[in-house]
Amino acid sequence: MWIFIISNLIKGFIPFCIFVWSIFMPQAGGYTYLGLYVTFVAYLFVIDSNKPSPDPSAWTSDEIDVLRKYHLALRFPFGAKDMSCHLNGFRWIGLLLLTPWVLWNHLWIAGVVLVVAFFITGDISVRLDPFFFLGDAVNRGQTQFAYELSMLQQVSNKLNEKYSQSGSRGFFSPSPHNTPHAAPHGAFP
Repeated sequence: MWIFIISNLIKGFIPFCIFVWSIFMPQAGGYTYLGLYVTFVAYLFVIDSNKPSPDPSAWTSDEIDVLRKYHLALRFPFGAKDMSCHLNGFRWIGLLLLTPWVLWNHLWIAGVVLVVAFFITGDISVRLDPFFFLGDAVNRGQTQFAYELSMLQQVSNKLNEKYSQSGSRGFFSPSPHNTPHAAPHGAFP
């Protein structure tokens, strides 16, 4: 547990350092923070937009929905979880620390963008680490997420079984972005 807490504190280190900088130079620090935050969020939305096209004969419709919604977490589990932690560092430090500071310094546009970005990026944060967020919701009694979590675990297990049997993760039907020769956009390496 302590390793998890320390790891997440380190992931919030860059946003916190920029916040400290903004204390001394509000305009430069605030807009630098905003620029890094928006660039990171834009990158996440771009990589999330390249959804796979699973073979309908190998997957049920619910499994296809889960594959398309959580494809980054299923394809890159450790990287997606790490990006979710970094994103949450930017989100929470931006909302709780930087937003009041930039509003106090009359940087209205930066303050509004930080608040709006906080709410817009919540969904992608969940999609990057669905096992944690859905599991936490189910453990807190929000049973409406139990089916989605069970489908996610089922798809993950099915992918792991197919990966161990075939030695590759090419489970999706061919498309221009899902062919064996398209290395960065190929299906589940």
